[in-house]
Amino acid sequence: MPSTPSGPAPGPVWPVTTGRLRLRPVTAADAEAFLAWRSRADVVRFMYQQPWDRAAAEQKLRAWASAPFADAGDVLVLAVEVDGVVVGETMLKRAQGPRQAELGYAVRPDAGGRGLATEAARATLALAFGVYGFHRVFARIDEENAASIRVAQRLGMRQEARLVESDLRDGVWSTEVVYAILDREHARAAHVGAANA
Repeated sequence: MPSTPSGPAPGPVWPVTTGRLRLRPVTAADAEAFLAWRSRADVVRFMYQQPWDRAAAEQKLRAWASAPFADAGDVLVLAVEVDGVVVGETMLKRAQGPRQAELGYAVRPDAGGRGLATEAARATLALAFGVYGFHRVFARIDEENAASIRVAQRLGMRQEARLVESDLRDGVWSTEVVYAILDREHARAAHVGAANA
């Protein structure tokens, strides 16, 4: 009798599609699209970085497009498309510790409020657990970023920590919350969602 394979699938098949979205690894040609949100101070303030200019966008997208995703610190950045237009990004970062990853997500401000970030992040979580075999995925979120916290909650992530004044944002101490989900919790939530569909 053949054995049932265990562990992660051999690798993702790109693009990953959802009901409304198409996710794929970024390319250098995505630099212009990423400027739509990465150049805005009101968006990147919660990413703890300065707004990008064109040179920064081109450098980052070239680096991300050719980066490995094998060791702690490596980042997989995905472009999120709606009808062929890049409207956002998701990110998985390999963290220290066995089978741990950090999740990130952002959409253009004019694409917000439609559940696109949640849909893209849900697809990225499915990759994290089903393809890459992570055990735990977490998101580090500025406590004032209510929209991002709502996304984490919709994904079934639970708050694990509140790090009081743990980082500087715009020269002011800010508090960060950590949300996380385990592989078995994600599998259970996906099973319940499929049963209710």
